[in-house]
Amino acid sequence: MSALVFGDREDPRERLAELFGGEAPASGQPPQPAMDWAVELLRGPAGQRIATELEAVRLFRAAEPRLQLRPATFLATHALAAR
Repeated sequence: MSALVFGDREDPRERLAELFGGEAPASGQPPQPAMDWAVELLRGPAGQRIATELEAVRLFRAAEPRLQLRPATFLATHALAAR
């Protein structure tokens, strides 16, 4: 809740690991379970027309309401490049 009020300064990899499991990699990549979820979501019927990072963030946050903006943006950047 405090992240909603004061902003999210936590490493997005840590937040993604909390939500999707796995470990936060030491490198700049999202945790593998989060990447798998995001890429699969982008490949689904609704994901066929996702072309921009903004659209991907909107899709991710609609599918997982606990996903905040910074981790969703981080995940969208990597998932769009991986698909």
